[in-house]
Amino acid sequence: MGKSGERVRQLKGKRPGYGEILDFYSRVRELQDRSKSSLKTDPIKLEKERKDLLAREGFSLIRKEDFPLDIGASIDLFRSLCLLGSAGNPHFASQVEKIDEALRNGTMDLKALFSGDGKEQTIEQVAADRGLDKQVLSFLVRSSIRPSIERCVEQLRGELDPETWRKGHCPVCGSLPSLSLLKGEEGRRYLLCSFCCYEWRIDRLFCPACDNRDQESLKYFCGEGEEAFRIDLCDRCHRYIKTIDYRSLEESDPCLEDLATLHLDILASQKGYTRPDGVGQDLKSAVLGLPGGSRMEVPFISSNGQGDGS
Repeated sequence: MGKSGERVRQLKGKRPGYGEILDFYSRVRELQDRSKSSLKTDPIKLEKERKDLLAREGFSLIRKEDFPLDIGASIDLFRSLCLLGSAGNPHFASQVEKIDEALRNGTMDLKALFSGDGKEQTIEQVAADRGLDKQVLSFLVRSSIRPSIERCVEQLRGELDPETWRKGHCPVCGSLPSLSLLKGEEGRRYLLCSFCCYEWRIDRLFCPACDNRDQESLKYFCGEGEEAFRIDLCDRCHRYIKTIDYRSLEESDPCLEDLATLHLDILASQKGYTRPDGVGQDLKSAVLGLPGGSRMEVPFISSNGQGDGS
């Protein structure tokens, strides 16, 4: 994987307890990249009324269900991910067995599942009806459609100015962000969409979960010796978002960096904060079942003076 592979090796050297998790994610990305290279998706047709709403009232450019998917490629990737997960994660393997059984007896239709565009309600219903772990199924579905989603976003970049949006939800699909990124010498802040991975500019002091801009109720903490990674906390809604500071870190896959700092998520949870609506939890739940996931080391946490550092 070139540059990404080198970053994985660096992270594994610094945090050996994350080895299996990072290797799993790397293999997922390899499968996704392979799938993306042969995708067949229809061009996106933008509705003029929707574009006008974006400009006038802050609506997203398209709805999640408007993303054209390569259903066949998504199904193939779904099956490959099942094989990958079942080889290293006992819980994942048990879920794959249930999925295989449902496919054999005709109680699960992957084409119908993906035609639902990976909607959370559809995933929840299918998981409940088949006795499946919703987080594992969500991970499989969302990871399988990600190549198609990324291809669509590439088509739409010219329709948007990421520097002028300044809202807490994605201008492309309306989803909440999964991460915050600091870039450039000035430390400009960007948000990364949890669904389509589009990046857009946002104010430095801002909670995307509740639009809070009150400096007194916004704080953060970071790990000792890990100043490039921090958790931004909002005391108004008790949500948090993880921030990656690329001013002191070479450009890399933000989702990889997110996985490599799960100890910060654990600490935020212990302090009583949550990510908005479980953003990003399907991937974390899937990989945490891998051997070694329970061996994560939680380093001493430093504070900015507004929260305890214990």
